[in-house]
Amino acid sequence: MIDRLLSSDVKADLLALFHNNPGLTDRIDGLARRIGRAANEIEADVKELLDIGALSKKTTGKSEVIYCDRKNDMKIQQIVSSRLKREHAKA
Repeated sequence: MIDRLLSSDVKADLLALFHNNPGLTDRIDGLARRIGRAANEIEADVKELLDIGALSKKTTGKSEVIYCDRKNDMKIQQIVSSRLKREHAKA
């Protein structure tokens, strides 16, 4: 999972954006603007982050918005932390 989370600069930028802005909810084009990209550049990375549960989506009015589900985020952070600790212990 850690490999999928950080397999691109876009994913790292998106994760940092959500971690630095708790409660952020935005459409894909808004997220793209916030990280200095075009919406079509980030679509595949957003989809993968949605697939692994790092991000979630909901419909608000007529728009689909992306947000960071804090419960899933905590689970993912625990998995990543555990893996890093194991790798560090091997070194």
